[in-house]
Amino acid sequence: MKVLLKQDIEPLGRMGEVVEVARGYARNYLVPRGLAVGVTRGGLKDIKEQQRALEVKAARERERLQGVAEKVAGKRITVKARCSATGKLFGSITSRQLASEIEAVTGEGIDRHKIVIDERVRTVGIHHALLKLHPDVHIDIEFEVEGEGFVAEEPGEEEAAEGGAAALPEDGAPEALVEEVVEPASSGEVTETVQAGEPAESESQPDSETE
Repeated sequence: MKVLLKQDIEPLGRMGEVVEVARGYARNYLVPRGLAVGVTRGGLKDIKEQQRALEVKAARERERLQGVAEKVAGKRITVKARCSATGKLFGSITSRQLASEIEAVTGEGIDRHKIVIDERVRTVGIHHALLKLHPDVHIDIEFEVEGEGFVAEEPGEEEAAEGGAAALPEDGAPEALVEEVVEPASSGEVTETVQAGEPAESESQPDSETE
């Protein structure tokens, strides 16, 4: 089924273009949402008029978004986030955070889905992102991540593993062979220290051999 797009829809096409789509997709989604209108043989003349009007609207929208891109490019964008004393962030900067900061600085609302951050931003400093405002308007923007709420950095996995290993006996002996201390008995009795794995001396054993 052929439809006339009333908005830019990726990956179908641009505003004012006539494209062919599945009938169910057009009737159940595009047309009810006002994203497109059906193209029929009897209404070709009306479609042509709508197409011309949409082409003019598309040109104005492209010009507007170009102005938005220039405004964003001319501003200093700064995002603040919690980080450690070494500058590592607790989490990463998201497109939603960047869109919110751009709107605060420029007054222009940016759809977060049109912001592409190439890598996960996990450190303070200068980073880059791509704004895809329009099929013909793509700009690379620079933004700075500033740390706040500095806290001590949590130990990494390797450090945690080393800390756990230090609690074990140096010779790696099992717990059963570690020296045990018998709890003190009632007053007047002597406590004994017994080396696990070694038999205690019998009380009946004589101090020396009988001649």
